[in-house]
Amino acid sequence: MPNKQKRKGTNWENLAKDLLNEPYGKNVWRRIPGSGAFGTQMDYGQLKGDLMGKYSFLPFTFRAEAKVGYGGAKQITMKREWFDKVREEAACNFNELACVVMKYSNAHPPNTQHVIAFDFETFQKILDIIESMQDEIIELYAEVGTLEHGE
Repeated sequence: MPNKQKRKGTNWENLAKDLLNEPYGKNVWRRIPGSGAFGTQMDYGQLKGDLMGKYSFLPFTFRAEAKVGYGGAKQITMKREWFDKVREEAACNFNELACVVMKYSNAHPPNTQHVIAFDFETFQKILDIIESMQDEIIELYAEVGTLEHGE
């Protein structure tokens, strides 16, 4: 039988997957069985990390490390090694961005219970991609407008 901390971590991975899938339907986010342990041992990038999320409207995949209970109901300890680990795992695969999904232990609504964190570099990459997508949309609108006016 798995120990209490492992079970707590697995439960959070499943809940995080469900919470992230809720607005967009099933199978956007999926849990990676074994929490990436097998993938790390075998050095197989697709099996590393705790969660993966692929939105049809984004040109990249998220790879997430899931953490629960590091600090309690009022604070969370964030370890740099978590960000380094998931960023290294994401770098093994094409077009993946790393994040850490965290849950406060014993926190209840209306208080914040769940957090997604990115390092600055990853956050900037996301903004750059969104800006690029916006530029493409503006160009397409301009082209459609030109076509509609017979120019």
